[in-house]
Amino acid sequence: MENKCGTRISWRSKKKIRVKFLLFKKAFRKYLVFVPFYLLSSGFAFAIDITIFTLLRSSFGTNYSAFIAYIFGTITSFSILSIITKYRLNKKRFGLIIHLIIGIVTLIINLIVLNSIDYLFQMYNYHLYSNVLNRNNYYALITKIISSSIGFLWTSSMTGKFLFKNK
Repeated sequence: MENKCGTRISWRSKKKIRVKFLLFKKAFRKYLVFVPFYLLSSGFAFAIDITIFTLLRSSFGTNYSAFIAYIFGTITSFSILSIITKYRLNKKRFGLIIHLIIGIVTLIINLIVLNSIDYLFQMYNYHLYSNVLNRNNYYALITKIISSSIGFLWTSSMTGKFLFKNK
């Protein structure tokens, strides 16, 4: 067999590629088995998160509201996952710390997306943003749904990999 450059690929290279593919396939299967459990816990956490963010955004702004909502959402998610799945670590204290670290990266992803959306609307029409959207709970709700959807991929894969597995 030849690669793009026309040189032959050895059987060892083929075997390495096959092993990498099989490992990826196995990890992806484990992720797909874990996702339904994570969807349940993240659904409750998302409901808490989005409610708090939507209610606080017009008073505290995007960043403070997202941080406060993140804390309550993370505690909710960790608590539910502790009940419905098997815990990978011996001490829950370390697991909560790892869960918080994963959540902080998710919070950073959310803040980047939320602030980018705000920035785009400010650049498009500053008066519309400052007079209407910045004070509107529906705008907060929609932007939080968008940012949380993006952050979900990171959080679900890392939580399944490091903290919880099926019972």
